[in-house]
Amino acid sequence: MTAAEYWYERDSDDIAAALIWRGLMRYLWEVLLAAQEERIPEEKLRFIHAPHGSGYMELSLPCLNQTWLETDGQRGDVSIGVNTYYRFYDIFQGMFPPDPTDFPELRESLTNLSLHMLAQNDIRRGMTREDYDKRLLAKEILEGGFGETARSVFLDLDGKEREILLGGWLSIFRAGSALPVFLDMVHGLVADSIVYHNNECPDEVLIYTGLKKERKLEQRIGFLIDTFLDIRYHVELFYEYHFGIIGVEETMQVGEIAIC
Repeated sequence: MTAAEYWYERDSDDIAAALIWRGLMRYLWEVLLAAQEERIPEEKLRFIHAPHGSGYMELSLPCLNQTWLETDGQRGDVSIGVNTYYRFYDIFQGMFPPDPTDFPELRESLTNLSLHMLAQNDIRRGMTREDYDKRLLAKEILEGGFGETARSVFLDLDGKEREILLGGWLSIFRAGSALPVFLDMVHGLVADSIVYHNNECPDEVLIYTGLKKERKLEQRIGFLIDTFLDIRYHVELFYEYHFGIIGVEETMQVGEIAIC
């Protein structure tokens, strides 16, 4: 499985447990994925040569089965020990002699820089065209290219949810707005939701979610409507209480019915 396949598939297994099923961290690129999931900027990662690390593993972490990054609640750099000889012996063989004494700070900086470049190369080697498009789209969203609301909603999503949103957005770019894409976005990004499309009034859409009405949820749903739904549609939202449907007993409970 390539780096990019791991990135997107892992998020799809749970999509929401958050980012997340993730396996053990064994390689450099998995550290970058873990950092993105934990919202740790890449520049805070500091890769260091691990002279006493296992000869059978690329990473030298405190716990053998570790799936997270050690931050200790601090804002400083996150140090990651790496067995530089595991895959990159030809690159690092001359940098760490048995008794290195000269230029230790320069050696550490070059090691960190080189490993960052190698980790990024790992990621890019496994990228598909769609993966690349998603990266560019995410970058533009975070830079405010689609407005502050889009940026705010995107930052509030976990990794799996971001994958759903980016995939849907690319579908819109390719095929134009479509109701099925909107339905997928609501089901994937709004928990406990049901979308009804009125057959008699094809421009009417009803959205129900069992969640309570609050600002971030309103913002998320409003963003999905504005982004993925044609302006001709009229949308009614129902939070927490479902509207009554004659013949469906679960929706006709006294005190639990929303009045249309």
